Amino acid sequence: MNKTQNTKIDKTDLRILAELQMNSGRPVYELAHHLGLSMASCARRIKRLETAGVIERYVALLNSEKLGVDLDIFVNVRLSRHVHKAKQEFRSRVSTIPEVVACYSLTGDSDFLLHIRIAGVKEFNVWIQKYLTDLPHLSTTHSSVCLERLKYTTALPFNLEKTAWAKRPPPRLPKRSPAENPPKPETPSTK
Repeated sequence: MNKTQNTKIDKTDLRILAELQMNSGRPVYELAHHLGLSMASCARRIKRLETAGVIERYVALLNSEKLGVDLDIFVNVRLSRHVHKAKQEFRSRVSTIPEVVACYSLTGDSDFLLHIRIAGVKEFNVWIQKYLTDLPHLSTTHSSVCLERLKYTTALPFNLEKTAWAKRPPPRLPKRSPAENPPKPETPSTK
């Protein structure tokens, strides 16, 4: 398949993606039935979305409370040096720390925002000594402990009427190969 040839993501693809975001463990035949598609068509569409990288991977979402790592802490980090090398060293080091579940590069007063998942405040204190104070080019930090999570989702918004990205042209996917998209039979014309 030539990856430079593209086809649009249509509303059916978006419906499949929305359903997979809610339950990716659902069998294809169940998903197809729920969406009113044939199983083969649904499976082909999912495979195309996977091949194009729209679906990156499938994961299990774990219950952090039951696993004892239910404290969310957000750490704003300011670096002492703002050169490319310093930022790269910081990024490399942060990516190896298991308790950092997300790291964002920011504008404003902080350079980075770390999202830490940990068992408790005592464990966070140990974590600070073990990891945070040892990070390269660290100038200042400010930590905020989350008291209550009001909303959490991994799902991307698909409300086509209200989301800004829906007004842009949809992303394009590789076209199906001729084997995946056989020609339609010709119908006799009436004269």
